[in-house]
Amino acid sequence: MMTPAAGPGKPFTALVMAGSRPGDPLALATGVAQKPLVPVAGVPMLMRVLGTLRAARQVDRLVICGLDPALARLDPALRAIECVRAGATPGASAALAIATLGLAAPVLITTGDHPLLSANTVDEFCAASAAEEADVTFGVVPAAAVTAAFPGVRRTRYRFRDGAFCGCNLYGLLTPSGCTAPAAWMRVEQHRKQPWRMVGALGVGVLLRFLLGRLALADVTALAQSRIGLRARAVRLSEPTAGFDVDTIAQWHAAEAYLNQRTRLPR
Repeated sequence: MMTPAAGPGKPFTALVMAGSRPGDPLALATGVAQKPLVPVAGVPMLMRVLGTLRAARQVDRLVICGLDPALARLDPALRAIECVRAGATPGASAALAIATLGLAAPVLITTGDHPLLSANTVDEFCAASAAEEADVTFGVVPAAAVTAAFPGVRRTRYRFRDGAFCGCNLYGLLTPSGCTAPAAWMRVEQHRKQPWRMVGALGVGVLLRFLLGRLALADVTALAQSRIGLRARAVRLSEPTAGFDVDTIAQWHAAEAYLNQRTRLPR
């Protein structure tokens, strides 16, 4: 029997993934200890994300996963937020945080390297997720919109029959079953930057349909339900910035340019 999804209006716990692999090029280039602390237009990415989540109407609790506790203790703004340690991978980290703190649905998962994320996008995603009959939701935005907003900056694209999309590093865990999704994700997350390998985890036939352009986005969610027993739904978002996190030097420069231009615009 399927567990009902979170009802509309129920506040989310936001779990911010703030880990960083050793020797991250962006952290090294900017002289910070962990990538989420890289400043964008003068403010660390993680602090921008936390500010956005505090401003979102749909979020009432913040948890940071993976930030070095010694670094968290140095900043009064971070000391006031719950912090949990990271696991070996993002999926393992999320699963560990959920188990350690006993987090209950609905849970919003995002990342600390998402400095352009807006409170409007967070609220849009949470409201749309709560309205779905789903265990898990994930945000997407048309790739063309991201390209138009950030021309010449490379982003990972997922090409389907109904269009190409960029992921948004926004995930909703809406039921008790949905809160087990990070453990399932651990089996495929090493391929998250290689869309064809991720889709291939659903089977050879599915991979062929994807490579031939015959697979729609909705087909993937239906197949995921049949393979892992979770109702997954894509939430299409309206703001191009939802699909722009910062992994590279070029993306960092583009994010800084975007924020600097926005502060110069007449109000």
